[in-house]
Amino acid sequence: MGRRPARLAAALCLLLAAPLHAQSPVGSDAQIGWDALKAGDADRAATAFSSALRQHPNDAAAHLGAGVAAHLLGHDRDAVVSLGRALELEPRLVQAAELLGQLTYQQGDIDAAIQVYERALTRAPGTDAMRKRLEAWRAEATIHHTLTERHDGRFTITFDGQADDALATRAAGVLDAAYWRIGSALNTYPGDGIFVILYTEQQFRDITRAPAWAGGAFDGKIRVPTRGASQDLPQFDRILVHELAHAMVFSLAPRGVPAWLHEGLASYFERRDPASAQARLRRSTAPIPFSQLQGSFGQFSDAQAVQAYDESLIAADVLVRMLGPQVGVLLQGLGDGQSFEQALRRVGVQPADFESQFAERLKH
Repeated sequence: MGRRPARLAAALCLLLAAPLHAQSPVGSDAQIGWDALKAGDADRAATAFSSALRQHPNDAAAHLGAGVAAHLLGHDRDAVVSLGRALELEPRLVQAAELLGQLTYQQGDIDAAIQVYERALTRAPGTDAMRKRLEAWRAEATIHHTLTERHDGRFTITFDGQADDALATRAAGVLDAAYWRIGSALNTYPGDGIFVILYTEQQFRDITRAPAWAGGAFDGKIRVPTRGASQDLPQFDRILVHELAHAMVFSLAPRGVPAWLHEGLASYFERRDPASAQARLRRSTAPIPFSQLQGSFGQFSDAQAVQAYDESLIAADVLVRMLGPQVGVLLQGLGDGQSFEQALRRVGVQPADFESQFAERLKH
């Protein structure tokens, strides 16, 4: 299961910043930046805020806007710098703290994320979501302080040092091999560190709140429960690869990828069998409409989840066969804000052709 870190935090910050940008003079670069963010044009917003800051380098709200724009563009390191500067200039700017904490958390420093929120909440009320997130992070930090952290190349693996040392070693090898295989297919090789956490079953459920059928999760970090892993190592490997695929798709397109495509590609790279999925779907009553597969699969029952994943796998298999190495270009288009149909046309495929091939696969 891929519980991907949606770029909703930036949208939330944008909404909360309304009183700030409402004060910007009409026609000013800052106002142009806020208007561009509201329209979903992060590139234009980034350019506008950069211009605004050249004129007013100590404008905390403009630094916030620049941080939101950078986040939407997937430039989270730049976003952290801008948001940090916004808070230096105006420590009560809770909107900047809310997003900065989330980005710091996703980058693996949970203690620093907690500190960002604690400092902010002493100066401003914050939001209910922010306070709940802080509570969850504190609980997670309590667990993580009992675990061992190992840096293995591009992967940082956190695990129970006594119980799961052998699994952590295996995970490092499996992830490294899959990294190069998936990277070759998508033509992307994320340079940033990838965080992997091996939990007990209870820890996994407490932290992720994932449904019972979920074997793993990705929310900026790969999270996998280890119960029974030693008795079924191939399944443990598949879960790791599935969640790594989510991480690599996310690095290429941090927004705009529908859940069915995210899950379908993760299942494809996991090497699930499309033929078996087709056989199961032929026995089902009716396909789940794509309109119901845009968001998280977490609300599905066990049977619905199986069907949703099978449909997603078939759809991804169709796309890979049609596009080959252009799949990465498709994802980039989605990440740039294009609709799925627009991104398909960009790589020379008509949406109707994809839909007809997918429908044909469900018939035979």
